[in-house]
Order: sequence, then structure tokens, then C-alpha cells
Amino acid sequence: MPKEEQIALFDSTGHPIGAKERAAAYRDKDRVGLCFVWAAWAAPGGTNRTLLQPRSRPGAPYLGNLDAPAGGHIQAGEPHSETARREFAEEVGVHLTSDELVFLGQWHLADPTERYWRHAMQFFYLCTRPISLGETVFNDEVSAFVEVALGDFDALVCGRVETIEGQARYVAAPDEIRPQEITRAAFAAYSEQIMDAIRRSTRAIRVYLDTGAIDATIWTPGND
Repeated sequence: MPKEEQIALFDSTGHPIGAKERAAAYRDKDRVGLCFVWAAWAAPGGTNRTLLQPRSRPGAPYLGNLDAPAGGHIQAGEPHSETARREFAEEVGVHLTSDELVFLGQWHLADPTERYWRHAMQFFYLCTRPISLGETVFNDEVSAFVEVALGDFDALVCGRVETIEGQARYVAAPDEIRPQEITRAAFAAYSEQIMDAIRRSTRAIRVYLDTGAIDATIWTPGND
């Protein structure tokens, strides 16, 4: 019988406090650890670009919605920086060095919605090297990647526009880069708590790309 996945549990400040089998952690409403890796870079012409992934895992509660290109649970005994590298390699197919990752900050998610109840400490990283659509790797859980202008993405998730234009690569036609229209429906399944984390991530990325610095105040509760 395969060994059950053991995931890390955290306190309210982001310190690990133990581990538990994944299904049991959610059953007991423990604070699980999640790590997300965004990818954004300065493109020729001065426009910042970002890579996104539509959630494709069968049975995923947010199937079809856009998200960071990589993310997942922090394993028992695993530093979240290692989770970031592991998840990016697994979901994007690109192995990153520690110098290519920047820690943006952490955010406590308390999402009490009846359908997708979740209690988690989230750790956010940024991959700073350009990732072309052509170098991404598909697998059983990843069937597409999307690239858009970072400013357009920020405007969409903040509700300033209804639609933006990007480009995408799909597993069904891996040799083609297709134009892609993205609307706010691409985030329809997310709760307001999740959208808040996405908006804060985007702000942190823009500040870092513009200044080379991390603005820790972005992750202060009440700083919207």
C-alpha cells in the first residue's frame, strides 16, 4: 500500500509546527502550507511579462481558472524555498537555481466557504528569469500555459478592465503559439480571499521588477 503524503502544518506566523497526512489535515481543518511560484520578467521594449497556468488537474476545485505557473503543498520537513524549486520543475519543466527565485512574502488564507474550505499559510515566490512558452513542459496535470503583459494582468484581477489579450500554448498543439483572450471569467471559481492573495502577489511582483526591492508592507493585513 503506498505511503500517504505527509504535508507540513504551520502556526499563524508561518513557522512549521508538525506534519500530517494530507486528507487528515484537511479533515481536521489544520493550517496547511502552500507555496506558489509566479514568473515575471522585463521583456524587450520595456514591457513586463508574466507566465500563467490554467488549472488542469482532473477533479481540481478550480479547474480551468488561471493561476501562478506552479504551486503546491509543502512536504513534511521541506523548506518552502525547496518546495518552490520542486513545484516549478514539476509543473513548468524548468529547473531553477536559488538565484533565480525571490521570496515575495507570506499570506495567511482563511477561506471558510462551504464548498472549498481552506486554512493555509501561503508562501509566494517569483521566478525572475524569462520563461518562454516554447520551453514549458506539459504533463498529466498541466495542459496549457498563457503569457500576458503583467500590467494587463494586474488591471484584470483588480477589476479595471474586463478582458486582456495574451498568447497561449496548448498540449493539443504544442508547436503553436496562439492568441488568447482572457476575461474575468478566468478567475470565477476563486473566493475573494484567493483573489486578494493574487492581487497582493501582482503588486509585489510589480514593485520588485520596478525597484529591485521587496515591499513587505504589501503583506500587512489591512493594506489593500
